[in-house]
Amino acid sequence: FCMFGKVYGRCSNMEALPRDAMGWTVEDVKQWAVEQVGIDAEDADKLVRQKIDGRALHTLTEAKLERCDIPIGPSGLLMEAIEGLVGGGGSSSVAGGVVLSEGPFVEYWRRMWDVQPAD
Repeated sequence: FCMFGKVYGRCSNMEALPRDAMGWTVEDVKQWAVEQVGIDAEDADKLVRQKIDGRALHTLTEAKLERCDIPIGPSGLLMEAIEGLVGGGGSSSVAGGVVLSEGPFVEYWRRMWDVQPAD
């Protein structure tokens, strides 16, 4: 089951990615961005060129994405999806095999997929 499949109609290899997004490689981030967030491969390649792995993904801002020459539309999708991954608090939930920190979008994902908080 994938995290963004119901929203974007895409479900593929999300299960192959590490559960903790902080451990994602540059290629994992590209796969997630294309297959789950829905940005095109050209914009995802810009993340690869900037060596954005899971740890770097958590530090991205709209300004940084703009400096990477990622258009506003895909940038907004990425920021929304990143917020869903990192949230703002200390505890986490699992949705589609990905660990999500507590944050504004986690409750939405829990309701959507009836996901319980991780221990």
